[in-house]
Amino acid sequence: MRTQALVTESDAHAIGTFVDWPNGESLGSWHAVAPLGRGGTAEVWHAVSSDGREAALKLAKRELRRHPEANALIRHEHAVLSAVASPRLVEPYELIEHDGAAVLVLEYLPHGDLVPLLGAPPQQWLPAFRAVVCALVDLEHHGLAHGDVKARNVLFAADGSTRLTDLTSARPLDAPAAATTAAYSLPAQSGSSAREADCFALAALLFELAAGRLPYGQGGLSGNAAELARPVVPEAGSLLAAAAAALRARGRVQGLSYFSDALESARPFHG
Repeated sequence: MRTQALVTESDAHAIGTFVDWPNGESLGSWHAVAPLGRGGTAEVWHAVSSDGREAALKLAKRELRRHPEANALIRHEHAVLSAVASPRLVEPYELIEHDGAAVLVLEYLPHGDLVPLLGAPPQQWLPAFRAVVCALVDLEHHGLAHGDVKARNVLFAADGSTRLTDLTSARPLDAPAAATTAAYSLPAQSGSSAREADCFALAALLFELAAGRLPYGQGGLSGNAAELARPVVPEAGSLLAAAAAALRARGRVQGLSYFSDALESARPFHG
């Protein structure tokens, strides 16, 4: 379907001025209380239920709320999350149809994303990166690639555990790669599969964590690619080298086992 052209990430740093709806309204058993993030297509709201439970409500922005493709993305994400049911993916609670819009009710993840840990000592971010690899393995077992792996899509739950979020770009492993965040993406003309694109994005994330910066800048390989960075923390050198090799191979490595092996080799040094 043509929904792939829509931008879907929710960026808490680009909230800007939100429209009033659904602020203060009840959607099913959930009461929307505050905006959490906004992307090109979707926005996310903090919500509470009458019994005090918390959730995140994801729905299309006002200008797209009657857009069939934008609503199809929300329904698609719910279907993927429900089918895979991985503890490493954000948990879906329910899908609500409200005033013509699809509203995905998700687990509330209050402790931010992976961005503050970029360039930190590996022992601070290795557990989260391992969880991302495991989440992708869980998706792969269902024949799916994530499609938009990046630091802002890795969030932390109330107990500190890691969740991979934003499944709107999920697609079959052998399908063409999605056009998503440029800094983590292969060029559109590369003809890469979704499986290869996930491996490339995962390598870019590992590189970013080890080096404290993106490997090719915000423009990615489609822009003026900068020289690959050096690690800011010396003990991250082996992980950075593994990431750089996968980037140079354009994600054409031995699948997710490549990253599992890299993490295993780092275990004696980083716990």
